[in-house]
Amino acid sequence: MTTIELLEKLTSPAGVAGEENSSFEALKGLFSLYGDVSCDDTGNIFIHKNGKGKHILLDAHLDTIGFVVTGITDDGFVRLTKVGGVDMRTVEGMELTLHGKEDVYGVVCTVPPHLSNGESKVSTDGTCVADIGMSKEDAEKVVSVGDKVSFRASFEKLGENRVSATYIDDRGGIAVLLKALEYTNTENEITLVCSAQEETGGAGATCASFNVNADLSLSVDVSFATTPDSNAKECGKMNGGPMIGYSPILSREYSDLLVEIAKEKNIPHQKEIMNGRTGTNADHITISKGGVPSALVSLPQRYMHTPVETVDIRDVENCAKLIAEFLERV
Repeated sequence: MTTIELLEKLTSPAGVAGEENSSFEALKGLFSLYGDVSCDDTGNIFIHKNGKGKHILLDAHLDTIGFVVTGITDDGFVRLTKVGGVDMRTVEGMELTLHGKEDVYGVVCTVPPHLSNGESKVSTDGTCVADIGMSKEDAEKVVSVGDKVSFRASFEKLGENRVSATYIDDRGGIAVLLKALEYTNTENEITLVCSAQEETGGAGATCASFNVNADLSLSVDVSFATTPDSNAKECGKMNGGPMIGYSPILSREYSDLLVEIAKEKNIPHQKEIMNGRTGTNADHITISKGGVPSALVSLPQRYMHTPVETVDIRDVENCAKLIAEFLERV
């Protein structure tokens, strides 16, 4: 399976935080190609490969941002509030799938510029309203308060080497780790956790790292890539290779080892310097039980927390190659 094919398969199913089980059902056949698959009560999916060396925990989160239904108006409109850090600037007119008794198509309501003096009516409190084309009576037959709502999935090539898709954060990280397992010859024991609820606080990684009891860990998430309107000093570069994390909460030994490997193997790479927490699952894994020495590799991504997240396939491949070598060296 090519990297693009793998990414498309991984980004297809929804999995709004707290209801990752739908992704598990859609992807368990794929995951079983890489090891023994199991899940826990938190919603984590584990892929395990036996080994005789150190026990390494690999982590990338399975859950996605989205919405949850909070009510239905007398006119049949569905009130929503966000789950995770949805970029509310992008939601007007957005296509949605409401996961009720059956999947229902909907669109986020928006006021035409003709009626709003051109001013944006985007909510600043994380709420919005969806139109599903039904009366209140009909809507209540299929949609209930508490139902999760996802972006309508898309996957498109963007030029020669890039793809734009709905849920690259963090299905792209899972793709990196699965490719790393393909490439590595490590004799170490590996547990890959596709973790739940990262977007709402990291509950999945917290529980998984406690139960796995690994000797060390490496997490993969996405990080910011430059755009014309961004501050280049705060971002990585597309096709600049893996962003290797440096933070007080991470193992300096493992960060340095990743850089050393990248230089030896001529893998393009860039350092990501953080002055405290990383904002990823590495923060939770590092302090599990008596502590787990942790590393972080991030995939440069544009348009985070929107339905058009964009990555470069060459970065996915180079992240995977770097991690494959790391698994053999530690």
